[in-house]
Amino acid sequence: MRIFFIVFLFFSSLFMQAQSAAEVYIARFDTLAIEVLNKYGIPASIILGIALVESAAGTSKLCRVNHNHFGVKGRVKSKKTKSGYTYTYRSFDTDEDSYLFIGELISRRKYYQTLIGNMNYMKWLKAIKASGYARSPSWIPHIDQMIKRYNLVRFDKMAPFPFLPAPHPTGIVIKLE
Repeated sequence: MRIFFIVFLFFSSLFMQAQSAAEVYIARFDTLAIEVLNKYGIPASIILGIALVESAAGTSKLCRVNHNHFGVKGRVKSKKTKSGYTYTYRSFDTDEDSYLFIGELISRRKYYQTLIGNMNYMKWLKAIKASGYARSPSWIPHIDQMIKRYNLVRFDKMAPFPFLPAPHPTGIVIKLE
C-alpha cells in the first residue's frame, strides 16, 4: 500500500508540472494583459492567447532573453539589402514594455477604431491576421484553442474606473485630485 501511495504522489506531481507551464505563464502575466485591456480596449484574452502561442508559454529563448512575448520584428538598417533595411526580432527591456508595445502596435491599425472595446475575441483575431500580423493558416485556430482551453475570456472585463496606485510602503496615503 505504501508503494502505491508513493507512485501516486510521483505521478501526481508529474501531472501538475506538465499542466502548469501555461497556467504559470497566465498567472504571471494576466495583470499585464489586463493593463493592455484597460489602456487600449483590446481584450486581454487576445493578448494572453497570442503571447502563449508566440512565446511558447514564456519558454522560448526570444521571450526569456529579449522579453519579446509576441514575436515582434523590427526594421534595422543594413547595407546587405537593396532596401537598406533588414528585419529582426525586437528586444525589449522588460516584459511590460513588450505587452505595452503590442497594445500600441494594434492601436495604430485601421481596424482598431471599429473594434476598440469590443470583447468578441474572434473579430479581433480575424482583423489582426488580415492586417498581416500572422501568415500561418493555423494561427487563428491555435490562438482560439488557447483562449478556450485556459478560459482566457475571464480576463476580458474592463475596469469601471482607472486603477489607483498602490499605497505607499510607509503607510502615507497620497490623494489624487
